Amino acid sequence: KLLQQNGHEVHYFAMKGNKNLVFGDDEYFVKEIDYRKALNNRNPFNAFRVILHSIYSIEARRNIARLLDKVKPDIVHLHSIRHHLTKSILPEFDKRNIPVVWTLHDYKEICPNTSFYNGRTICESCKGKKYANILWNRCKKGSLAASLVTYLEAKINDYLNYEKCVDLYISPSKFLRSKFIEYGYHPQKIIHIPNFIELDSFIPQYDHENYLLFIGRLEKEKGLATMVKGFAGAKNIGHLLSLKIAGAGSMEEELKDLVDRMEVSNIEILGFKQGGELKDLTQKAKAVIIPSEWFENYPFCGLEAMAYGKPIIASRIGGIPEQVEDGVTGFLFEPFDEDQLSAKINLLNSLTKEEIKEMGQRARQKVERNNAKNTYLSSMLKIYQRLLQNKKCTCAATQARNYEGGLNK
Repeated sequence: KLLQQNGHEVHYFAMKGNKNLVFGDDEYFVKEIDYRKALNNRNPFNAFRVILHSIYSIEARRNIARLLDKVKPDIVHLHSIRHHLTKSILPEFDKRNIPVVWTLHDYKEICPNTSFYNGRTICESCKGKKYANILWNRCKKGSLAASLVTYLEAKINDYLNYEKCVDLYISPSKFLRSKFIEYGYHPQKIIHIPNFIELDSFIPQYDHENYLLFIGRLEKEKGLATMVKGFAGAKNIGHLLSLKIAGAGSMEEELKDLVDRMEVSNIEILGFKQGGELKDLTQKAKAVIIPSEWFENYPFCGLEAMAYGKPIIASRIGGIPEQVEDGVTGFLFEPFDEDQLSAKINLLNSLTKEEIKEMGQRARQKVERNNAKNTYLSSMLKIYQRLLQNKKCTCAATQARNYEGGLNK
């Protein structure tokens, strides 16, 4: 949308689905596959077909080739292509000498389970491409079958050497970039550009009601148990401060049981919220809590909270410290440390309304400085131009070598 607003022609390639926006390219989209439904129908042949499709899609490669031949794009920008489109589409770009940029939203290229989280704790046992650990640890949903598919996908993708088809990776966080380099990626092949948000859609509200807010999936890696215990252990919060939890997930019932067992009356589990209701909840919050216990990349919930002028109390993990400056735009605590979280909640609660307002203003100023859409667009266009120039130079050099080879022959 941002590119189109600035005069660029944009085409799309995706999976068909009833939630898609209306695009002119849908005739090329691949058919939708509900993996859960397909794998639960107890048909071994169908299950095998679905598994193969999640690793290599003949349909996706055929359809992208047709679209490329029609559109003849200058550049391709990838986001999420795995499982429904698959990396099978990458050689079609390479064949046509089209520069490829890929914005990374997770760690899948270096952690087959995407998140360095094995369902219990942070895990880096696959480092050095020791993918057998996926099977021993049953990293994918605790299931041997799902972990076997993940293992096969990693081995096949490595064997086919798809990385040579990607010219440049974009990392929203410095942390993700450093992890990729640690795992063997060349520093010049991955650059850091923070995500942008539509700042005009976020009206800051520096006044607040007396509650802290969590927004997100209710899953173990989000640090919810630590958050509840840390909130319950805060001594200086008074009777009026509450904690509101907005979200849904597999941990919802467990979380309710934990709150009941600890007899904490000022914690509310609100369920999934969106739209105006979520906006209102965030604008009125005293602060937003991000207690993650996995390597968050560059969470949008943090950017959005800061855009609304809210301080953040967050784990010092992954890319989160790139958003939250301790004592400046919020407070950081060590992940898994409920006592330190309690101390940070007490510290926030000891601030005056004016001090909390100033912290929120600094948060808003930071996203205005680092995450504005025009800043992002300018950075991205420079990259596109550089890659296009490099491709032209490469083509010219190749043509010259071929010409010289013909003369020598």
